[in-house]
Amino acid sequence: MSKVSPRLNEPLVEVTPVARMPRSHSRPTLDLIHLARQSLGDKDRETEILALFDQQAAQAMARLTTLDSRDGAVAADLARMLAASARIAGAFGVASACLAYEAVVVSSSTGEAGRPALEHLGAEIALAHEVIGQLIGS
Repeated sequence: MSKVSPRLNEPLVEVTPVARMPRSHSRPTLDLIHLARQSLGDKDRETEILALFDQQAAQAMARLTTLDSRDGAVAADLARMLAASARIAGAFGVASACLAYEAVVVSSSTGEAGRPALEHLGAEIALAHEVIGQLIGS
């Protein structure tokens, strides 16, 4: 007769290493497990991915804030590219905000309609920037 460990009856707890910002933010700012998969566990590559994403996000946000309201197609393309980059880095909050901004820009004829979505995207990028700075010391 085999013995069953009493621990088998305990509930499983899933632990996911994530970098979190303030508790009021419901989702992790960066999914570090996803990032590790993307970099094949290479810490130097993780740092490079995060640094590149951080730089690209800052540049994209600067460009988005200066676009004319008639440049909706350019804004949508830029948001889509940033969303892809954010997914690679595990910044799914940024990716989601990019896609929400893109949807508003594509469906609206006025630039002002996208302002709240752009502000939300900026907030997500700021959170990611802060966490990346803590992780890689930039």
